[in-house]
Amino acid sequence: MTRNQELILLFLTISCLNQTPNIITGSAILSPVVFEGSEATNMTAHFGSTAILSCKIRNNVDDNPVSWIRLRDWHILSTGPNTFTQDERFAVRHTVGDNDWTLAIKFVNQRDQGVYVCQVSTSTGSVSHYYNLGIIVPRAYILGADEYYAMAGGDISLVCIIEDTLEPPQYVYWYHNDKIINYDTKRTRVSFDLGENSKKTSSRLVIASVEKSDSGNYTCSTTHAEPSTISVYVSQGDKTLHLHDTGSSISNSLFLKVFSSLLILHCVQQC
Repeated sequence: MTRNQELILLFLTISCLNQTPNIITGSAILSPVVFEGSEATNMTAHFGSTAILSCKIRNNVDDNPVSWIRLRDWHILSTGPNTFTQDERFAVRHTVGDNDWTLAIKFVNQRDQGVYVCQVSTSTGSVSHYYNLGIIVPRAYILGADEYYAMAGGDISLVCIIEDTLEPPQYVYWYHNDKIINYDTKRTRVSFDLGENSKKTSSRLVIASVEKSDSGNYTCSTTHAEPSTISVYVSQGDKTLHLHDTGSSISNSLFLKVFSSLLILHCVQQC
């Protein structure tokens, strides 16, 4: 091998070595920025709790900026550790040297429901990971149909179930025609069950010796829960029962008279 050939070979070797840092350092060309998990993540949070959206990024060796975007209005909530919203419920949690950029939303409500984007800006463009956040809203529902019928002098018994609460509610309120019911009366009783086994809270309202004035709408509600309403109708049961008995007596008397007449007519024909 001549001296010139040796110099050419040495030049090619050095040129190849100059290209190897892309492989060794894991640059964006051969080892692009990627997110842990699937392309989209479904998240749920209870009403009033803190939603935690964890965005874990691998191969971000160039320390490219990470941003959080709310998709419904394309609002850039944060870039790096800095937030760009007047809503103090939003915060970015990140430790230097860690690959996790977490968006925390405190005291979430139904308006916070939607899609959020964790985005990394690189020299070749941006890459994104989508989070679909759903909010679980507590609800109350009264067992039975939408209407409840009772007879005057009897009792009303209504059971309200409250579910999907982050914690068992401390209070359950009952209303009659939009006025809160006083539990300290002789006719009214309210029981309360936290439902440790079923994870559902129940409340039973009992009103004794009901009157016509007890008719109306009854509503069960608690904090942060959708209320439930039922219509109660109280009828004058004694009068209704009296009319029924009178009608039955008239029908029975008429039947006996007709039967007796037919029996006599049959005996006359046989004779």
